[in-house]
Amino acid sequence: MSKKVGVFGGSFDPLTYGHLDLIERASQLFDEVIVLIAMNTSKRSVFTLEERQQLISEVTGHLDNIKIDSLKDGLIANYYQKVGATSLIRGVRSAQDFEYESNIATVNKMQHSGIETILLVANEKYRYLSSSLIKEIAFFKGDISQMVPPNVEKAIMEKLKK
Repeated sequence: MSKKVGVFGGSFDPLTYGHLDLIERASQLFDEVIVLIAMNTSKRSVFTLEERQQLISEVTGHLDNIKIDSLKDGLIANYYQKVGATSLIRGVRSAQDFEYESNIATVNKMQHSGIETILLVANEKYRYLSSSLIKEIAFFKGDISQMVPPNVEKAIMEKLKK
């Protein structure tokens, strides 16, 4: 039987407890999960790709089947094919997310017909989380400790001091 490889792509700027929950759950479903840090051209990043890779690595060290990679340019659909993945993993928090992710899944399938997308419904306690919301709260010195792992909180606060 071939190895089941899932690719969980996102900007992860910053990584939230919602992301971490999805990574942990996906690690139970796949032989290997590649957390793919991708550029989002419509968002301004707080962290570099390398900083995000380090932060994610620190909080996923307890998971043996997680690999972290980054995509500086190109489509996730092409990366999927290049690494021989069996599924793209996406999280959905709401009906709007479902609609958006369904459209992305369709476009990805148009790029490479063999792409399968697995949608994981966000844990109820994390459905309100978004990286944009966290950045806004952090910018105004609000409490984000229940939204992101401690290493991410510390890194955001240090970034915003500069």
